Amino acid sequence: MQTILLKRSVRTILHLCGPILALFIMASCGAPNAPATSAGPTPGAPVNPTLDTSAGPAVGTAVPSAQVAAQQVALTYAFPDDDANARAATELIQAYTAANPNVRITAMPLPAKEYPQQLLARLGAGAPDLFVGADTQAPALLKRNAVLDLHSLLADGSSLKPSDFQPTALSALQRGDALYGLPTDVTPQVMFYNQDLFDAAGVAHPTSDWTWNDWLAKAQQLTVRSGDQITRYGTTLSQWSPLVWGNGGELLSADGKQTLLDDPAAAAGVQFAADMINVHKVAPLPKDAGGLDPLQLFQAQQVAMMPGASNVAGALLAAKLPFKWAIAPLPAGKTPVSPLSISGLFVSSESQNQPAALDFAAWIAGPQGSALKAPIMPFVAPALQSAAPRSSQVTGEAAILQALQHGRTLPQIEVWPEVKALVDAALKPVWQGQSTAAAAYKTVAPKVNALLRAG
Repeated sequence: MQTILLKRSVRTILHLCGPILALFIMASCGAPNAPATSAGPTPGAPVNPTLDTSAGPAVGTAVPSAQVAAQQVALTYAFPDDDANARAATELIQAYTAANPNVRITAMPLPAKEYPQQLLARLGAGAPDLFVGADTQAPALLKRNAVLDLHSLLADGSSLKPSDFQPTALSALQRGDALYGLPTDVTPQVMFYNQDLFDAAGVAHPTSDWTWNDWLAKAQQLTVRSGDQITRYGTTLSQWSPLVWGNGGELLSADGKQTLLDDPAAAAGVQFAADMINVHKVAPLPKDAGGLDPLQLFQAQQVAMMPGASNVAGALLAAKLPFKWAIAPLPAGKTPVSPLSISGLFVSSESQNQPAALDFAAWIAGPQGSALKAPIMPFVAPALQSAAPRSSQVTGEAAILQALQHGRTLPQIEVWPEVKALVDAALKPVWQGQSTAAAAYKTVAPKVNALLRAG
């Protein structure tokens, strides 16, 4: 199998990679802090392809650097240990090392539920050479100077260029001219709906351009009551961030030092959703406010529509549900918007084998790695624009790619989880009908601002 990079001349390789290798050979690098399982063939010399626009082997051919060809290279690769990421890592390692027998890659699966914390605990000496990370982890990694600027990987003449990636996916890992990760996958929020319930009630299926008003109308038609009891809700609710954005509001100021949630537009978007619970009575309480798990409600056909991350589709397929379901884009308020989660690859600043780690990362992010992951992760969009759509044979799957047209990522600040926790707590009485969104945001704004300025 070929790598994604073009080869440069040996002179160019030495010029680019020599200083990096010299610097990091002097740095200390201990063993991983957690047991790791190895994958791939016996260690050998590393493959270090570089970039060249001159005549030579075809684009993507792996050509060892003269400087490191005689060396053995061993890399560690960390990733969440959930089924999809673990399967993808195994296939990627096996395919890459089969084509590059001079590289040994040791897998470092970390608990998926605690992955950000587990990863931070391994920074410094003993950090994995290459690791999977999300855009929301980038601020903490950058604050600790834990990752390498990969901008040179996309220099002029490279087969990978910034324009090759989905713009929103790329920008989430950029800071000015620096690029601290290669985006690989994009997971948008979409709407899941029960086709059988829609058809039985004679309700038209969601379209690619449906609105919040359409969402409310369909939820009203699909809600079923027995006396004072609701036996089936029309919908569960989405995250509050798209409700803010969709109504023309913003979460934070441009400098990230002040919340804008107390703006009338931001509060009105959330109030629209709260009214679906307390005024129209077509949605249950969110789980954070004491409600039931929306996935369980959807699987039990106690709710007809459910906003959620696109990869939830994998759980729905695995459940072999006794009804037909499909995917639609999120409905649009004043403006269409879909929250996105970006997954990418980061090279440790402590790695002593950065050129080899860069090569493996670029191969994963490029056409061959994307193609290999497609059947394993069919319900996320590839960050590489030239990658083929990941067909999953689910009705409405085009909504996953459509979401990227209006995608937005959460604020790139390290304290965002704490900010979200404050806002979640402030909104609990709003969902319960005990307060308005405007009052809740007015109350919590000073606390959020203090946290933002301190962080």
